[in-house]
Amino acid sequence: MSQFHLAKTVLFSLSLSLATVFAEMPKRIVSVGGAATEIVFALEGGDNVVAVDLSSTYPPEVRALPKVGYIRNISPEGVLSMQPDLVVTTESMGPPAAKAMMKRVEVPVIWLPEPDSVEALDDSLHAVAAKLGNEKAAAEIMEGVNAQITSAQETAATWSKKPRVLFLMQPPSDSRPGMVAGSDTRAQSLIELAGGENAAMGVKTYQPYSKESILETNPDVIIVGINPAHGATPESVEELKTMASLEPVTAFKRGAIYGVPMDDLNFGPRLGEAVTRWNGLIAPPETGNQ
Repeated sequence: MSQFHLAKTVLFSLSLSLATVFAEMPKRIVSVGGAATEIVFALEGGDNVVAVDLSSTYPPEVRALPKVGYIRNISPEGVLSMQPDLVVTTESMGPPAAKAMMKRVEVPVIWLPEPDSVEALDDSLHAVAAKLGNEKAAAEIMEGVNAQITSAQETAATWSKKPRVLFLMQPPSDSRPGMVAGSDTRAQSLIELAGGENAAMGVKTYQPYSKESILETNPDVIIVGINPAHGATPESVEELKTMASLEPVTAFKRGAIYGVPMDDLNFGPRLGEAVTRWNGLIAPPETGNQ
């Protein structure tokens, strides 16, 4: 075979391979879960996302997309009505019957692990990147996340003690208790990555939490998740700061009460940013950050 015909054969084979790859690239993606959606967009698949769930609030352009319900109360019919050729979601999906149904659909579904750790983020990024053909971007994202977490933990290692941090999904009011993040929650994982310890370790998952409980716990720092749909508002955080009955609490004495975006708990590609932010918020007064 002449060099010309050999080169022509190689180019023809390469063109067939590329055609196959592009033919398999999903054109209609439904992403369910804040972390899943952030990962798809971070890996440059956002142009092909046709619908998301209500927990998907970032990047901002997803707010204009059709919604298929909330990840923990999903409707498989709603997901399939968008005619996806790929669904990206996490093991957080519910309720159990809906999740079981989605496990049986013919449409390809990427089931990402529960987004609650650095390892889960790493696995999720590479699982989606393998489908979207963007492994390089996945590796670069994880490199950045790991660098930010390492920096925060090196800073925390210089503190004389770990700050005790209370995370509230909803602050208490005069008429009802708040909602606290206890053990086995993403909030606890994020507190620990930022160099603190969860002041509500005696509480399992998310539970109602009264003002009396806050007094008893006496945290050094209080962080409140802000999301008008299913969390606090900036106004409710300001109201918390003015509660005279909580003035004996260390966090109140120090003015260490902060509102943060609820999607800090997504454990998506912005995890390093969230860890860095929380590390700065919980830093003890001795560091000069408060």
